[in-house]
Amino acid sequence: MVGMNYLNSVLDATDIPPEEEYDYIVVGGGTAGCPLAATLSSNYSVLLLERGGLPDAYPNVLPIERLLVNVYEANDRHSPAQPFTSEDGMPSVRGRVLGGSSMINFGLYLRADDDFYAKSGIKWDMDVVKKVYEWVEESVVFGTNKLTTWESSFRDALLESNIGPDNGFTLDHVVGAKVTGSTFDGTGRRHGAVELLNKANPGNLRVIVNATVERLEFSAFES
Repeated sequence: MVGMNYLNSVLDATDIPPEEEYDYIVVGGGTAGCPLAATLSSNYSVLLLERGGLPDAYPNVLPIERLLVNVYEANDRHSPAQPFTSEDGMPSVRGRVLGGSSMINFGLYLRADDDFYAKSGIKWDMDVVKKVYEWVEESVVFGTNKLTTWESSFRDALLESNIGPDNGFTLDHVVGAKVTGSTFDGTGRRHGAVELLNKANPGNLRVIVNATVERLEFSAFES
C-alpha cells in the first residue's frame, strides 16, 4: 500500500504493548529488514525491531553536507553508525538506525553484477528480480546525467586511461565508466531503506525502535 507514512506504525521500545502476537517478527530494521517487513505485511502481521532510533533523531543522517560526520563520529553507544572490523580485518562502520547502513553510507546505488547471480547457486527468476529492483528504486533512487565539474573530470580521466566504454547513465553493474543512481535527491536529502516501509500495509505493521533483542525462544507444538 503506497502512500503510507511509516511513522504512524512506530513506537519506542518503552511503549511496546507487553502481550501482542504477530505472524512474523523481523529483528533488524536495516536494508534487508525494512523491505522484508513491508512485503510480509501484505498478507501477515509483522513486528519489526530496530536497536537504533528514527533517522530524524540524528541531525547528520539526512543532509548530504553532513555525509562524513557519521563515519568520523561512529561509536558504540549514541551514534547512528557503529564501528566494526570485517572478517578480513578491515575497519568499517554499519548503521544503527532505522534504515540501517543505507542511512549512513555515501548514497551510491547500482544493481548487482550478473556474476553474483551466476555464482550464487540459486536459480533466480530474473523477471522478478527486475521488478524488485524497480520496487526499491521508485522510492529511494535518483539519477541524472548532469555532473559536477569534479565528477565530469573524474569520468573523463577514466576514459582517457582506457577505462571504458562510456556507458552514460545506467543502474546496471557494467564494465567501464558510467553515471549511476544516488539515494540523495536533487535537494541533497537522503532517502534510505526506511522509506520502503511506506509500501507496507499499515494495519499489519508495527515498528519498534531503540529495541534490543536478548534471546530467541523456539517451542515445538502440534497442529
